[in-house]
Formats: sequence, C-alpha cells, structure tokens
Amino acid sequence: MLRGCSALAVRRDVEDHNSAALCDFPTTEQDLLIAGMEQAPFAALLFLPDDKLTLTWRNEAHAVMTDTIGVDVVGLGMFEAFPPSEDYEGTAAMDAIRSAVIEMVASLQPSYIGPYRYDLHSCGGGFVEHHWRIRMSPVMSQGRVAAILQVAQDVTQEVLATKLSETLQRAAAKTTSVSYFNYDPQTDHFNRSPTVDEMFGFEPGEAGDLAAPFFERIHPEDLPGVHAEVARVLCAPRGEVAAFDYRVPQVDGTERFLRIRAEMAIDPADRRDKLVGTFVDLTDVETHRRQLQRELALREALVSEANHRIKNSLAIALAVLRMEKQVLLKDDHDHSSSTVAALTALEGRIGAISSVHGLMQLDGNRTDVSLRSLVAELVRQVQTSSGVPPEDVQLTLTGPDRLLDSDMAATLGMILNELMTNALKYGMSAEGRAEIIVTAEITPEEARIEVTNRIETEDPIDAITSSRLGSMLVQQLASDYDATVEAGPQGEIYVTRLCLPA
Repeated sequence: MLRGCSALAVRRDVEDHNSAALCDFPTTEQDLLIAGMEQAPFAALLFLPDDKLTLTWRNEAHAVMTDTIGVDVVGLGMFEAFPPSEDYEGTAAMDAIRSAVIEMVASLQPSYIGPYRYDLHSCGGGFVEHHWRIRMSPVMSQGRVAAILQVAQDVTQEVLATKLSETLQRAAAKTTSVSYFNYDPQTDHFNRSPTVDEMFGFEPGEAGDLAAPFFERIHPEDLPGVHAEVARVLCAPRGEVAAFDYRVPQVDGTERFLRIRAEMAIDPADRRDKLVGTFVDLTDVETHRRQLQRELALREALVSEANHRIKNSLAIALAVLRMEKQVLLKDDHDHSSSTVAALTALEGRIGAISSVHGLMQLDGNRTDVSLRSLVAELVRQVQTSSGVPPEDVQLTLTGPDRLLDSDMAATLGMILNELMTNALKYGMSAEGRAEIIVTAEITPEEARIEVTNRIETEDPIDAITSSRLGSMLVQQLASDYDATVEAGPQGEIYVTRLCLPA
C-alpha cells in the first residue's frame, strides 16, 4: 500500500491478513494518525506479525532513508522487500527482529533492538553497509497485536566512527605503547587498559580496581608532583589538560618512565566527573636518551683529557727549550746568538700549537676551534712573550665566528705566530715599543686577517730573528687550504694579509 493511503484501506488490508481491526479509533482519527505518521521526520513502517512480517505501509522518510523512493513494498514480506546480505551479520539482524516480534506478541510491550548491521542494495549492484537501531511498538485491536509499528534510525555514521576510533586506539596501543584509562577521584576507582598493570609491574588481577596501589608504586621523589597535578586539574576549567611524567621502579631494579596526559570529562555510563586520558611508556626513549647523554659526557671527558695531556707535553717541551736557551746564552761561541734565535722562534710555534689545543671544543664527532678565540689568544700570547706593552698591540674582530677543524687551526696558529713575530721583528723600536694592529674580518665567503706594523728598521732585531721555516709554513698553508698571503711595505708601514676561503 503506497503513501497517502486512507485509514480505511489500511484497516481492510490488516483485516485481510489478520482478521482484526487496526485500532479502535474512529476513521477520522485514524486518517489523522496516518497523515501525521506520513509527515513524520523519522522512518516508520507498519507490518503484520505473520510469518512473512508482511509490510502494509511506510512513510516518505523510510523510502528516503532506504533509497527506495517510488518502490512499492506493500504486500511483500519484510526480508523479501529488503533482502539481507549473505553473511553472518545480515542473518543475525533478521533473527533479532523475528525474536523481538515473537516476544512482543506474547508480552504486548514495545521492543528496542540494535544497533545491528543490515546492509541495503545499492543502485550499482551489491550492498552498502548500514547499521540500525530499531524501535517496534504493537498496534493493538481487541486485546491482541494486529500490526507492528517499526521506527528505524540509521546509525551507520555513528557506528563507523566508533569503530574507527577503536581501531586507532588499538593501533596506537600496539605501535606507541599507549594505554587508556579513566579515574574517579571520589571513589578512587581506576578503570584502565590491561597494559597499565604491566607498566607498573602488576600481574593480571593483582592490583584490583582502585588507584591506590598504583600511586604507591610511583617513585617517591615524583609522587608529590603527581598529587599536586591531580589537585590542580580537578579545580581547573573543563578542557584543561593534566600532564604527568614520572618514574615507576620495577622489582628487578630497573625503572619505567611514564607520561600521562588527561582531562576531566563526564562518563556517560554513570554521569560522574572522571579523569580520562592515556599512559605512554617512554622507557625505551628515556633509556636511549640517557645512554646518549652518558656517551656524550664520556667523549667530552676524553677530549678534555687529551687536551690536558697534550698541553702538558707541550709545556714540558717548552721548558726544555727554555733551559737549552739559557745554557746557550751563557755560551761565548759565535753561533750562540743564531741558535738562541732559532730556539726562540721554535718556542713561539710550539706555544701556538698549545693554544690551539687549549681552545678545542667537541662538536658532533669532531673537535673544532673558534677562529675568533684563536686569533685573540695568539695575539695575547705573542704580546705577553715579547714584553711589549698591551696598548702597543691592537686587535679588532668583526663578523660572525667560524669553527675550524683542529688540523687547520694548528697550522693557522703557527702562521699567525709567524706573522706576529715578523711584525715585532721589523716594528719594535730600540726602546721595546711597537705599533702593531691586527684585524680579523670574518664573512660567510672568507676570513681575512691583516697584520700591520710600523717599519722601525730594515734590519731585523737579532733577538727575534727567524729562519726560513716561517716562510715555508706560510706557503704550506696556502697550498693545503687554498689560502692566499700578500705581504709588503706600504709607505712607513708593513702589511701582511691572509685570506682563508670558507
């Protein structure tokens, strides 16, 4: 029977199938009832409680919901008009509806079932997944069930969303050691995933339903912070997230590192405020972090020890050289002055190498030296060892710092020592005064170091005479590191420029 049928037609249809009136209402009231049901926003249909569950009427909303607009289903059995898919869930839904009808005929009480999966045919063939909640109410006539009114609600989106959420929770629990819980602060009831017990070292069923045993296993140093955070979130506005990170000592002497994020929410089961959230086991992450921290500390200690040993060795070498120089100074042989000069130059070069080692710093898997620190330290060292007043040596550093490989820094240190020594050799007056300017300009493209001195004499001071080794070192730097060196007099001053590419 199609939409808009009269109450009398419905009554006759029911009488033909069940020999009973649809209801005890007068015809006018039945017409009003049918008209109201026809316009209802929910899906409704009427069927007989016979073996076929024969359909006698349905409203527009039902046709729209089942995507069967214009299809005449009146007179067909329910599962003839809407055949189920050939799987377990379709059969289970049919059985549930039949059982509910039998029980309703016996009890004369409404029945509410679902959600059940009952797929519908698609226009292109096959089935489309649907999930339903169904309310069935008996239509009474003369004390017996003459028909049954079924109101169906399509809850497919709700069911699929729940399944997706459950799938994501299971995947998260398996891949990231995430476990879920809710905690009732008034009763101390603690509902949680089984893996939470494992995190705390409990055997299944050992801890019980309360949270107290779990609090007892938190590290004593972390427990006050946990209690304070629980108290804070209980008084905070809804939506405030509680954050806990704490340790749980294990019976084998190890520790687990747990992270909890949770917030207050109303439990729909009992309408109580509960703390709902997740446990994340960070033990592996924290263990690896601590291992890396220990390895880094060990490497830093090794570098520090190596620097210390190298500096000590160089200090011994310097002491021996100084002793030899003192002996030669007392010698009256003609070659003593040149020997002393050579030893003095060698002393400066070893001192430059020592400065480089003292400035080394660990960076990843290599040791680097700050270019700015290296230049400043070498200028200070040469000024101090030569005895010229500090104000006679000016240093200017511009641009961002640059880290040098330790090998490059050692070579550059010796070169700068040579440049400073050369400036003193030609720029120191007989009174022991000098006017030396050192500038270091660092850019992303290059590092430019310039040493300028006033030309006091064309003949070098004997005490600062050096051999050809200095020139050889300068040439080696230019060859090994693509550096360029330009030197020469410019009027009354002598300028040496060193350019080191990036």
